[in-house]
Amino acid sequence: MDLGHTDMRNPQAARDGQGQFPARDAGPSREAGTGRELLAALSLEQKIAMLTGADNFTLPGEPGIGLRGLVMSDGPAGVRGAFLDPADRSSSLPAPIALAASWDPQLVEQVAAQLGREARAKGIDVVLGPTVNLVRTPFGGRGFECFGEDPVLAARTAAAWVRGLQSEGVAATAKHFVGNDAETERWTADSLIDETTLRELYLVPFEACVTEAECALVMAGYNKVNGATMTEHEHLLRTVLKQDWGFGGAVVSDWFAARSTEPTALAGLDLVMPGPDGPWGEQLAEAVARGAVSEAEIDEKVLRLLRVARMVGALGGEPSASRPGPHADRRVLRTAAAGSFTLLRNSTGTLPLGRDAHSIALLGPNAMFPQYQGLGSAQVGAAIAVSPAEGLRAALGQDAQLTVRQGCRTWLTTPTPEPGTLTDPATNGPGARLEIRGKDGALQHTDVLGRPEVTWWDPMPPQVVRTDIAELTFRTLFRAAAAGPHRFAVTGLGALRLELSGPFDDPSPIVVADTAPPAADPVEPLSRPFEIGTVLDLDEGDSVQVFASCDPTGHDGEFTRFQLGVVPLPQEDTLLKEAVSAAQSSDVAVVVVGAAAGTESEGYDRQTLALPGRQDELIAAVAAVNSRTVVVVNCGMPVLMPWADQVAAILQVWFPGQEFGHALADVLLGELEPGGRLPVTIPRSEAGCPVGPARPVDGALEYSEGLLVGYRAYDKGGTEPLFPFGHGLGYTSWMFEGLDVPVGPVRAGADVEVTVTVRNTGRRPGREVVQLYLSEPVDNADSDGSGTAALPERHRPVRVLAALGAAQAEPGEAVHVRLRVPGRAFARWDAQKQDWVYPRGRYLLQVGHSSRDLRLSAPVQIG
Repeated sequence: MDLGHTDMRNPQAARDGQGQFPARDAGPSREAGTGRELLAALSLEQKIAMLTGADNFTLPGEPGIGLRGLVMSDGPAGVRGAFLDPADRSSSLPAPIALAASWDPQLVEQVAAQLGREARAKGIDVVLGPTVNLVRTPFGGRGFECFGEDPVLAARTAAAWVRGLQSEGVAATAKHFVGNDAETERWTADSLIDETTLRELYLVPFEACVTEAECALVMAGYNKVNGATMTEHEHLLRTVLKQDWGFGGAVVSDWFAARSTEPTALAGLDLVMPGPDGPWGEQLAEAVARGAVSEAEIDEKVLRLLRVARMVGALGGEPSASRPGPHADRRVLRTAAAGSFTLLRNSTGTLPLGRDAHSIALLGPNAMFPQYQGLGSAQVGAAIAVSPAEGLRAALGQDAQLTVRQGCRTWLTTPTPEPGTLTDPATNGPGARLEIRGKDGALQHTDVLGRPEVTWWDPMPPQVVRTDIAELTFRTLFRAAAAGPHRFAVTGLGALRLELSGPFDDPSPIVVADTAPPAADPVEPLSRPFEIGTVLDLDEGDSVQVFASCDPTGHDGEFTRFQLGVVPLPQEDTLLKEAVSAAQSSDVAVVVVGAAAGTESEGYDRQTLALPGRQDELIAAVAAVNSRTVVVVNCGMPVLMPWADQVAAILQVWFPGQEFGHALADVLLGELEPGGRLPVTIPRSEAGCPVGPARPVDGALEYSEGLLVGYRAYDKGGTEPLFPFGHGLGYTSWMFEGLDVPVGPVRAGADVEVTVTVRNTGRRPGREVVQLYLSEPVDNADSDGSGTAALPERHRPVRVLAALGAAQAEPGEAVHVRLRVPGRAFARWDAQKQDWVYPRGRYLLQVGHSSRDLRLSAPVQIG
């Protein structure tokens, strides 16, 4: 049964129905002997049943035609699997924003292929990624899942990601289509976006996933766009996605985003998730019976599903049996992390550290509690996680003294206890005993966990029925490693209780109890859960019997969250003084700051761009006593840096995944060059952000800035950001020596080939990212009327990124970098004509190191 092959880089071929994902108008002749033969063997009831999930992450199979169920998993930065199983850990990859910072599509493709191999090993057919929404504002809680603020960079990165994943026979899902660029009221917000802005900005990365990378699925978001819910948006789903772009894969709803029967079925939605409940099923069968929805519409949806199934081997192929490993190649992830690290400042060549760095103070909350990943559905249970201290110790050996100090506290949720401090009371072995009991009091599940934390999505462990859970409990004995105050806490969804017994004057236990309030978003409690707790003063060696419980009644939906936290609580002034003292007595101070667990997540947006806690104060105090202060910023989205001109170096490391520590050591010590360039602009202040917090007004979120997002707005307004889009330093220097462009006029719509000559003028090998920006003619008047201004000039950007490439060279070597500027880069969307137009004129091409460091320019005549 050959369902064919397509090259989606040829949209016309796709529209003609030639290929793996032919469009809906391909006609019976092109499907003969393939999917249509299978359709003939299915009843209407069977076909409709195939279009809604069997459970939270599986589509039902149909044995009669050799179709097994398709298994899905979240996975933008690692394949979680169906649930966060402590026994089935995953590789933790650099976050998508970090991959975008590499400006290296080949590297991105390689990393995504690693993800695909691990997905296959876990029995996963469909990965629910990549997230290709744009970073409209740095306040977005989920920006770390995206590929930056520019549509061209996002498109190049997303297409590479899709190609890499699907090269391993795993289907990619471009999400969240479209205008789902903020978390606040994401279930209902109406994104008001004019069509020119949609076409020229927000749709571009999705279009590349479809037409260039042959993406198998597209996920329709929760939000509305211009009044229509995305799962019911016929213009965007059917006209733009399926007809204009020739998408022949399947459109799947975001989880619970399908809220109607006929409108979703007729608009172009193909699959409803999760299941087995939902608005289709019997209701869709009734709609077909009364003629509201045609059976041909159902057939088209099934054909699209079958194409995806054929691609992943689920149609007459081998069962998707989960098996252990292999995890991703750690060398690839280590190189990718270093390739994303973005050196923002390096005064007096502080980095890489030289042999004179005999003592290093490693300071800051993220040195001890690093953030490897953002939270929400992108989170995985990492099999390995190398901290900055572990990475530096391994790299330094006996060559330098390393002193580690916390500096300040930033955590929002009390961390789980340090290894070796807990004892299971039943066995006297290490860990905490987890028990789950049903409403009849019977024990459903027990386990001993070294880290007392459970986060379950779906399914639950064997023998556990989520809706029957009456109580989850942890029992353990905590032994204090040092004297001082300790915080004991329990977090979870439901009624919480914490009982502490031990070396107290009063023999009765200390009891704390409360109930978690309802959350605004169902994912929010997973990332910043409700917590109760208390503080006890302990002596070294004191033992405390701990009993923690959670009754999830009333919170028995799709998630389960339960965690026991215990952490020493030294005075913050003491932490700060210890860090400053260590910095003063060391040759170099490396301060690792950034996000805390829960500050960047799906489900809610950021309220501030400031670093949490006293981190700014810590950096300033350390810089005052050590002129060789290196600040490592560990976060997914930009933060304010009021101390930027006070420190020697700033290294933005994003959420780098499991190899954080090794990659950091590689870059600090000069084994690898920091390869990153900013995929987002870093602002000087919150007030200076072109788009602030995205808060809907009366349910509407107006994109009034139009095309002027990110660096485009800074350029148009003539204002200076702290660090511009595209900025990033390496460990060598470069000269741009030549820019060769076509001499004569170029036909409208044709690609433009450009050659840039760059020379490595430094002392070590390196890589330079060559960025090409395009400025439109000031006067786009067109004598024959073939091109008209879609927007007034005051709303058009000064320049836009049009192409990117890279040079790798030895010291003194010159390299010719060939760039292709797509013909579409010279086009505008004409809302009146509902088509692309190509204004004639002299366009200016500028190449350089960043959007604000442009070294060479040349005009090109179009038309």
